[in-house]
Amino acid sequence: MKFAYRLIALALVAITLLGCLAACADTKEPATDDTTAAIASTEAPAATTEAEATTESPYDEDGYLKSSLPDELDFGGETVTVLWWNDVEQPEFFVEQTNGELINDAIWQRNANVEEKMGVKLAWVDIKGQYNSDGQNYANHVGNMYASGDTTYDLMSAHSRTMALTAMSGYCAEMTKLEHLDFDMPWWPEVMLDTATINEKLYFVTGDVSTNSIHQMYVMFYNKDALGSREGLLEPAQHVDNGTWTMETLFTMTSGLYQDLNNDQKANKDDFFGFTSLNWHFDAIYYGCGMTMLEKDPDPAKLLKIADDWTSEKAITLGESVGEWIKKGDAYLDSTNYAKIFVNGNSLLVMARHHDIASIIADAGFKYGIVPMPKYNQDQEKHITCVGNPVSLYSIYALSKDANRAAAVLECWASEAYRTTTPAVFETTFKLRLSETSTESRMYDLIRNGVTFDLCRFFNRQLSSMGSEWYKCATTAGNWASKSEGLMKTLPKQLQDIADSFNKINN
Repeated sequence: MKFAYRLIALALVAITLLGCLAACADTKEPATDDTTAAIASTEAPAATTEAEATTESPYDEDGYLKSSLPDELDFGGETVTVLWWNDVEQPEFFVEQTNGELINDAIWQRNANVEEKMGVKLAWVDIKGQYNSDGQNYANHVGNMYASGDTTYDLMSAHSRTMALTAMSGYCAEMTKLEHLDFDMPWWPEVMLDTATINEKLYFVTGDVSTNSIHQMYVMFYNKDALGSREGLLEPAQHVDNGTWTMETLFTMTSGLYQDLNNDQKANKDDFFGFTSLNWHFDAIYYGCGMTMLEKDPDPAKLLKIADDWTSEKAITLGESVGEWIKKGDAYLDSTNYAKIFVNGNSLLVMARHHDIASIIADAGFKYGIVPMPKYNQDQEKHITCVGNPVSLYSIYALSKDANRAAAVLECWASEAYRTTTPAVFETTFKLRLSETSTESRMYDLIRNGVTFDLCRFFNRQLSSMGSEWYKCATTAGNWASKSEGLMKTLPKQLQDIADSFNKINN
């Protein structure tokens, strides 16, 4: 049974949203101001002070920070063409019309707002852009357009690794000198900009502009009912509040819980486990423990270097602990069934990208909670959230007919996403619909506030899958000290190749 908190909050949002969005769906016209307010109203409006009564407030009528784009900015109906990846994991770019579904309609409304406020017509061109299967094809397509001098595209977006490859190839405009982009605004995460800036230049960004930046956050769900039947175990959320949600707590909580439910003497999807996930999700453990893989190199000829964390005693010790945990059977890895194992009630905790569990959590017959990644130990300042690789990165095409116009549209897009799609996805869908109590809602804020990025994940293929090596070693109980030492013989040359590519663009 859901708690009164969730029911009341959902009822209030639903009554407002459904009426407004239904009207919008019938007309197929841009939603009214009331609809925009309804989508945005999941956050409390900013308080109006006496001083603000006599001066213009920096916040709009729904409590969101206003864009710094000039009100009079209008491009007279010109077409802005967006190249987007049609195999994006969760809806993000283009929808035909409103249909009464919250996120679909928020995407439609965001696009309508951008067209109206910028005085443009958005034209959509879609191709595949998933990195493993089509990333090179996407970059080659843009490269062929670039080589022929074709100026069709203005904005581009694809899988993070695909867009990084496209930028490295020289097909993306440098953004920091363009007009209208305001990277001090909250829709551009500071941590993303700190990560993505290479030699003080910026070729791709993400943030509120990408719904997948929210869907792809790594989290842990836990089974409250299973936890309650085991004496002496605190809820993970209580450990978060106490500052004790650490890797040691995770190991202890899941220890000795395995049960061979089908009596076949084999660990499989029909048994009960303390923890379940799959091996490549364990990057989230590495980052959650406060480590990174690449750092900026102050040498302008090198640009990037391997982080000290990657070969540290901390990385070695953590890898050994994870390997032993899995070897004992307390953590079970199943690439096919891990999410269903949890939803079927057969594990205490699960680690995954948020959508992997949220998409099927309605099938769970138990109460559940959510927490961020554990800290390495109690000395770690905050919980840190890795974002899955299928997050979209956005760039401005290097041959856009008007790069400043494209920059204005991108800024407006991100600003409108901050007031439409982000509230629909994060505030209403996650913090209200998927939150059993106010505790879960609070955990969601901690998760999102701890988001981090790493260029190693974006340039993984160019670095011989460097970003995959730690989790492969840890989850197979390998020797990370030996493994990383061997990799260090080839990685510096590959890092220099990346640096040379960007320095060639700059020159």
